[in-house]
Amino acid sequence: MTLEDCREQAIAFNKELKNAALQNREAQVNQEVARTAYLPSVGFSSSLMHRPGMDGINMPGYFLPTADSEEAALNGDFSGTSDIWNPGINIDLGSLTLINSGFEVTQAIYAGGKIRYSNQQADAGVSIADMALNMKYSEVIEQTDQAFWQVATVEENIKIAEEYIKMLTELEDQMTAMYEVGLQPASEKLRVTVQKNEADLNLIKARNGLKVAKMYLNQILGQPLDTEIQISHDANPEVKLFNLEDGLVQAGSKRNELKILEKQKEISELDAKITRADYLPTVGVSAQYTSYWVKDLYEEIDFQPMLAAQVSIPIFQWGQGKKKQRAAQLKVQQAETDLQHTNDLINLEVMQVKVQVEEAYESILLAQKSVAEAEESMNETKASFEVGLNTTTDMLNAQAQWVQAKAQLTQTIASFEVLKTRWQSVTGNLYMPEEEK
Repeated sequence: MTLEDCREQAIAFNKELKNAALQNREAQVNQEVARTAYLPSVGFSSSLMHRPGMDGINMPGYFLPTADSEEAALNGDFSGTSDIWNPGINIDLGSLTLINSGFEVTQAIYAGGKIRYSNQQADAGVSIADMALNMKYSEVIEQTDQAFWQVATVEENIKIAEEYIKMLTELEDQMTAMYEVGLQPASEKLRVTVQKNEADLNLIKARNGLKVAKMYLNQILGQPLDTEIQISHDANPEVKLFNLEDGLVQAGSKRNELKILEKQKEISELDAKITRADYLPTVGVSAQYTSYWVKDLYEEIDFQPMLAAQVSIPIFQWGQGKKKQRAAQLKVQQAETDLQHTNDLINLEVMQVKVQVEEAYESILLAQKSVAEAEESMNETKASFEVGLNTTTDMLNAQAQWVQAKAQLTQTIASFEVLKTRWQSVTGNLYMPEEEK
């Protein structure tokens, strides 16, 4: 598996990344919900009231009164009683059943801007969820790269150790032959044997370390820990120092942490506006289509239209509105402080990583030089040793220095590759492609 293969599999497996993607989708759904506040609401309601054991209605009959004129009758000025009888009413209710049903359409006309501000908050929530997804993606990529290059480093160290053991074995054979003909004492041969035994032990440790490193990589990739994973990488890549000059500028404009805090500040400002809107007049209209049904009295189902408008004007709440607005403004100031503090920390982080990248690059150049010099020294020492000008200790030291230089070069190259990814992250250039979201 190449580094890109590992990245793709880690992204596909990582559960925290999946959770961030679900949160992103949730924010989008909430945004869609907020949009519906602009639309009218339509509803149907119906109620049933039943009251048993009601007393009957009894109205006795009476003779109709008389008046001298229509004007007097309208004024309630009656002069006498006629001989016209008005019969009474006797209704035995027993119980009363009332059903009220109706359709209603309600539309908010003005709510102090609360609907608009709430939609803007929903938009900011989508942006925050999107940036949080990018942050988690960046974290997974960094983690995967570190595990990949750890495996690569241990594998290269194993190759170096095996080559070192091969050289010691050849030297041991040579010392044995010289001892047998009496040219070297046994102590010189044993000195090589001890060094070879130590190298064998270090090789065993390195192979065990490789198992552990592969377990960690398998865990990141979502594979069984004992999977015999094989990676592919360039053991001696061409190392070039990339541009580090505009890191602060890029981080200031691209880091998701800063963008999230800016959006949170925007949400706090919108909260302050919504708080103010709670104490502004609200206007709404509604259209209703209702009907009543009363048992034994009015049993015709006849829906009638009705239009209504409502205006609500807050007048006095003991200063509650001003206090809530003040609290909302304090939250805005807190968000501004958090943004400034985080910006300072990010600037420091960028400068630290810049120094680390430059140091890693210089370390590679020095390590390459050390390998070349150690190899030349080892070859010259070997030639001198074969003609008796150098001791066994000199030969062992030269080989050990070569091994150390090779291992140091391997480690510095891996560190530089990891720091390249780290630099992309701290400058805000490591984010998930749109097609993968």
